[in-house]
Amino acid sequence: MSTDRRRGFLRVTEHQAQELERWAYPDYSEEREFGADNALNYRHDWHEPVLEEEEPGPPPLTAADLDAIRESAYEEGQTEGREAGYQDGFAQGQAEGLEQGTAQGLEQGLAQGLEQGQQQIDTQVGHLTQLIEQLATPLKQVDNAVEQELLRLVTGLTRELIQVELKTNPTVILHTLRESIATLPMAGQIVTIQLHPDDLAVVKDAYGEENLAERQWRLQAEPALQRGDLQLQAGDSTVDYQMEHRIRDLLNGFIGRNAQQAAQAEQAEHQASAEQAMSPSEPDADLSHIEPDNL
Repeated sequence: MSTDRRRGFLRVTEHQAQELERWAYPDYSEEREFGADNALNYRHDWHEPVLEEEEPGPPPLTAADLDAIRESAYEEGQTEGREAGYQDGFAQGQAEGLEQGTAQGLEQGLAQGLEQGQQQIDTQVGHLTQLIEQLATPLKQVDNAVEQELLRLVTGLTRELIQVELKTNPTVILHTLRESIATLPMAGQIVTIQLHPDDLAVVKDAYGEENLAERQWRLQAEPALQRGDLQLQAGDSTVDYQMEHRIRDLLNGFIGRNAQQAAQAEQAEHQASAEQAMSPSEPDADLSHIEPDNL
């Protein structure tokens, strides 16, 4: 700092100016702190604190209070236990009931479904059987027509064969005559025998005039009769033995026996088919092993 005073100012060099500090005016805006001014050396703004009254504490517990607290805690514990047990039991019972109800419902539903399904199967089988019978009716009619035609053919062939047999085998006439005589109820009477002229010659050749007289057989030729036909009369008894009737009886008996056997066989076949249709098929019958979760 230069001590050169000119006009009342100090001149400071540039080097000295860097070492100088700026002086500032004091700040009078801040509140003034009061000093200690009393005998107790307390601050001027100090005041004695007001003591708050302490609240009285709880009275000491008596034996009755302890018993009441114990009873209340016991009841509260029981209430909480009952509620917890009820909640646990309700949840467990609800789960078990739901499981059992679901299983029982599925089982009943399965049984009802099987029953209804079986009823529908039976109905469909009945419709199918009826349809098959309707389809088979024309075939049966054709079979009946063919059967009647075959019957007429067999009957005609049988007559022809018997006529050929009567012509070539005279013993047939003699056997028929003996059977007819045996049917007469009374013996020892004159028997009038009417037969075809060719058959009459066969009988005469077989028995002879003398034997016929001893037997009291009177032979009469009847051209209207067929070979093998006989008409016998002894007193009030008459036997009309016609080969046509004999052939028809034999054929009717044969056809009747065959028809009865065929009907029995057809009935047994229908019954077996019906039983097979009514019984459930093997894959559908064993449905009880299916788990409800897989339905």
